[in-house]
Amino acid sequence: MEPLSTFLTTALSYILKGAAQSKAAKTAKEKLLGSFWRWIRPFFIKDLPETEEKPEAPETVTKAHEKLLELIRDEDFFNELVKRVDELQKAGIKEKNIVKGGIKRVKKIEIGDREFLPTDNFDRKNIVEGGIEDAGEIIIGDGH
Repeated sequence: MEPLSTFLTTALSYILKGAAQSKAAKTAKEKLLGSFWRWIRPFFIKDLPETEEKPEAPETVTKAHEKLLELIRDEDFFNELVKRVDELQKAGIKEKNIVKGGIKRVKKIEIGDREFLPTDNFDRKNIVEGGIEDAGEIIIGDGH
């Protein structure tokens, strides 16, 4: 398995994406993501109703991450989460190189891989979800 921090980032991404998805799933991937959200929703919605209301807000991402860290202390929950995230990854719902939050005061930042592989297929890739402020140089994308 990948490092825990990477896994948690991936799991959190699916949680927030599931919260943001329409209830009318149109594809098999969306149905699988909807199923994931229906399973995990009860763990989040009572303490964090903003997970459904504003899933992409930076404060929601932070609170959801903290909640996920709390939840994975339960071994049964963690094992089920690993199984379900693995199903989502195998279904082809892939995300890579996503910066949650903003970037401030950096001299140089490169987001993306140095090599571009046309066989790579991601639903979301090389994204900065927050704002960028006071950056000397930013390179986003593959093959740089």
